[in-house]
Amino acid sequence: MEKFFIGLAITLLSVIILPPIWFVIFPETPRLLPAPGEKIEVTPGVSLNVLDTGAGKPVVLVHGLPGSAYDWRNLAPELESGGFRVIAYDRVGYGHSGTRPGSDYSLRSNTLDLLALLEALDLWDVTIVGWSYGGAMAMQAVGIDGQRIGRLVLVGTGGPSSDEDEPPEPSLIIKILYSNPVLRWRAAVPPVSRGLQTVLSDMAFSGGGQPAWWLRDLAANFSRWQTVTTYKSEILSEIEPAGISPATIAVPTLIIHAEDDQLAPVEIGRYLSRIIPDVIYHEVPGASHMLPVTHATFLAGKMKEFINQAD
Repeated sequence: MEKFFIGLAITLLSVIILPPIWFVIFPETPRLLPAPGEKIEVTPGVSLNVLDTGAGKPVVLVHGLPGSAYDWRNLAPELESGGFRVIAYDRVGYGHSGTRPGSDYSLRSNTLDLLALLEALDLWDVTIVGWSYGGAMAMQAVGIDGQRIGRLVLVGTGGPSSDEDEPPEPSLIIKILYSNPVLRWRAAVPPVSRGLQTVLSDMAFSGGGQPAWWLRDLAANFSRWQTVTTYKSEILSEIEPAGISPATIAVPTLIIHAEDDQLAPVEIGRYLSRIIPDVIYHEVPGASHMLPVTHATFLAGKMKEFINQAD
């Protein structure tokens, strides 16, 4: 019995120690995101990577958690060809953007970055398109300082799904998976990280097809340690319910939510459509959380119609 446990211990240690050593000796070719855009300093020490294309009424695209400005690559050209100035950016810690001094990766800090970007680019009467976590940011931005914001579009948004809804506490398994020792080990063994990214992506696409670039970009995004730690901080930080007040949103709002959204359940969209005062709601049957990737033409059409109607 003693030999069994000794053998088991040796096997476990080998599984933990040998893979990182292998990838130190035989490193993989790093995966790269598309080329960066323009760096915009929004606050002292904080710069965002911004992709600014097209001309017309400004539309700012805010990605989710994780993500990057390149997640909008299907939607942005559709909006640009529809006569809009399209501004997508990497949130702090993601893509080609820098980090934030200190360790504040709360929803509010991200929202303040968004508002600072609007000011840095001197944008007015902006349509903010928030996807997933970005939707929660968009709603909070209107509450903090909505003077530059003319309209909101919430796509598969995060947020409450009832009057009593509270943000869920991270489970024990999530806390273990995102503990520093486990994160360091995963980062040292790229196939393990990519395996977890594949599981997350399968949920995001509700088991449906994924474009070839999706997992490649996801792996490239997570190849930076700062993205890993940013994602961990946002996953483990609580979204403060007091920071989002949907019933007080005072700008026209378009909500588009997928019926089969496995990351932000459709109940969120249905609830918000009942309590936001000036709202249009569209539910996409059988679709997943990845509407900007899978339904770009549909989204662009609804957004153009909504912006022109709101004006």
